[in-house]
Amino acid sequence: MWKYKNQTLISVLGLAVGFTCFALATLWIRYEMTFDSFHKNAGQIYVVYLPSALGATEYNKVTPYPLATYLKETFPEIADAISLQPSFSGEKVTVEGIEIQATIIRVDSSFLRMFDVKILEGSRDFLIPESRSLAITQKKARQLFGNESPIGKTVNNGLTICAVVSDMSKRSNYTFDFLGSNWAAWKTSNWNVSTENTIIELLPGTNLEAFEKKLYEHDLGEGRGFFIKNMTIKPLTKMRYLDPNIEREVRFQDISIFALSGLLVILCSLFNYLTLFVSRFRMRQKELALRVVCGASGGSLLAMLSVEFLLTLLFAVALGCCFTQLVYEPFLALSDIQMDLPAIYRELFVYVGGIILVSLLAFWTILFIFRRISLNVSIRQSNRKLFRKISVVAQLVISIGFAFSTIVILKQMNFLRHTHELGFSFQNRGSVWVSDRALPNGDGSVLANQLKQIPEITEVVYAEGIMNLFPPSNSLGFRIDSWDDKPADAGNIDLARFFVSPEYNAFFDFHLLAGDMLTDTDPDSLVLLNESAVKAFGWHDAVGRHFSSRYTVKGVIKNVYNFAPTIPAKPVFYSKFPPSDRQRYSSGRTTVLFKYREGMWKSCKEKIEQIFEREYAGNTSKTIVNNEEEYNKLLKSENALLKLLSFVSVICVLICIFGFVSLVSLTCEERRKEIAIRKINGATAGDILAMFAKEYFLLLLIGAVIAFTTGYFIMQRWLEQYVKQTNIPAWIYLSIIFVLALVIVLCVGWQVYRASIENPAEVVKSE
Repeated sequence: MWKYKNQTLISVLGLAVGFTCFALATLWIRYEMTFDSFHKNAGQIYVVYLPSALGATEYNKVTPYPLATYLKETFPEIADAISLQPSFSGEKVTVEGIEIQATIIRVDSSFLRMFDVKILEGSRDFLIPESRSLAITQKKARQLFGNESPIGKTVNNGLTICAVVSDMSKRSNYTFDFLGSNWAAWKTSNWNVSTENTIIELLPGTNLEAFEKKLYEHDLGEGRGFFIKNMTIKPLTKMRYLDPNIEREVRFQDISIFALSGLLVILCSLFNYLTLFVSRFRMRQKELALRVVCGASGGSLLAMLSVEFLLTLLFAVALGCCFTQLVYEPFLALSDIQMDLPAIYRELFVYVGGIILVSLLAFWTILFIFRRISLNVSIRQSNRKLFRKISVVAQLVISIGFAFSTIVILKQMNFLRHTHELGFSFQNRGSVWVSDRALPNGDGSVLANQLKQIPEITEVVYAEGIMNLFPPSNSLGFRIDSWDDKPADAGNIDLARFFVSPEYNAFFDFHLLAGDMLTDTDPDSLVLLNESAVKAFGWHDAVGRHFSSRYTVKGVIKNVYNFAPTIPAKPVFYSKFPPSDRQRYSSGRTTVLFKYREGMWKSCKEKIEQIFEREYAGNTSKTIVNNEEEYNKLLKSENALLKLLSFVSVICVLICIFGFVSLVSLTCEERRKEIAIRKINGATAGDILAMFAKEYFLLLLIGAVIAFTTGYFIMQRWLEQYVKQTNIPAWIYLSIIFVLALVIVLCVGWQVYRASIENPAEVVKSE
């Protein structure tokens, strides 16, 4: 190991990086997949999802309160159902006059049965409809009150703690600190307001496929919800990683790619090590033969070689632990895993131990093959280098594949940030949101004029009463039952309505496809449709068409992709804000849009802050938004994946390069006599270089063909998830081939040059 210390170092480093990536990613995957798996009937518990006409995703788990009772009474397959109101993000409560971070969910009595939560102390008053009582978990009670009983304590200056309940024993999608009643008189018959999650428990033995079909096709009838149709269900135990509405830094599929990347780095390192091991095996024949002559048995030789390999693995594990120690805090912040470092190490050693066991089995298999086949025959026949060539090709495939995938992802991210195909522009744009109560007479025009005085700002738009486009705010939903040329068998169409103004449209650079844009003199009955809405109506020429007996299409604009780039655009119509309906549609918030000079965001934001400090007494009910930063948040999973793959690509390429250097060095050492004889017979250094390079260029070509074919197939599938996709041009393939070919020339050239300048006579005599 010390004699070939460079090869040992690169093997240990590559394995350590692979162990760390693979083990942490596997831990992350297992963590995501164990949410709510501890419930006694976890396999029968499902969450109901409804089609989302307005939201960013196709389905949403936000449902009306009466749905749980309705489903339980309608479907005999349902054993129990809950209507649960989840906690708001970042919710705070006041306990005994002290504000703390806490989670309150509102439930009915079915929650205690389905989730196996028990009342440890106190009464069930917190479940009484419209009760002013709460239950607190045992853990939270000890945290807040120590050994003192929490019964009778007040929360939020109006609610009283009446019970202590058991905590969720493990990870759950519905963790809580307080429980309260979810029943309210206005909710019981209100199907048009969705604020709850509906969770059902199916009877054992239920035919899931038949039930899902029955639920999807069920018609609730008139008067039961505006958008309730085509219901579906998802297992509670899979909701954490199947629900796209759950916010996370990295998507589950990207975590899987993270794990696969770590595994491929390990394979690349092992191929590199085993290739060099096989190459050195022949060079150690005399040493091994002398050991046998001196009394060594086959078992002792196997033990010696195994110890060398095992030491390499153990050094890699030790270095991997150092890497884990360095990255575990950022890793926990990124993954939101609630585990301490010792628990992480315990799980990591399980995963790494499995890899070491598999690696040892592969190593022993190779030794067994060499033991069964005569070394002289296996090494000196024409196919003696087959394993070496296969291993080199495998390393090339992994390295080229990583490099290719990284470049494609980088190109897609760059495309999304600079493309004009998103239907709007967000570069060098920002906005200020402020509560109407914080402005004089609720008038935002004063604030707009103040922003115009900032030199870094080039344009200001006062969006009175208009919803924010980016980041997107909730739009209004309309169910359209009549339109021009409606087919007799057509159903209703769900459209989102978004308020705009001519200045607003120009500010975001909406792209007109047909007709004309809205003007200040147009009535609010003239509207714009996006491409998805035109397609939903089935029109070829939408301009001048009518729908809902009121609206007339003045123009058609490109789809506006103001959600994550993997989410298709919903059908939307854009209309001017009707002043007569200001109270009806007002959000209680004023939005002022502005453009700033490129590279001046920091200075611009500081001056906006100064305006609020000076003119509005430091009002804190404001939000200053940079649209570019908000768009980058939509790409945070891709950015995390890109950083990972970039790092892994560098490691794999380095392993491959060092592998080439080591392999060529060993090959030259093996073939010193051959090189010397060729030189005696008139071969030049160029001839010898061409002889070596030809072999490795052929391996490069084979590896590139395999890597590019596989990589193109995989990356094309990956790109298909985006609504707008970049292309994969020829320069990506050519640049990777050129760089690796250059590396091969330099590696082979240097080693062959060293071999070619040796004195042939001295080499022949020494051999």
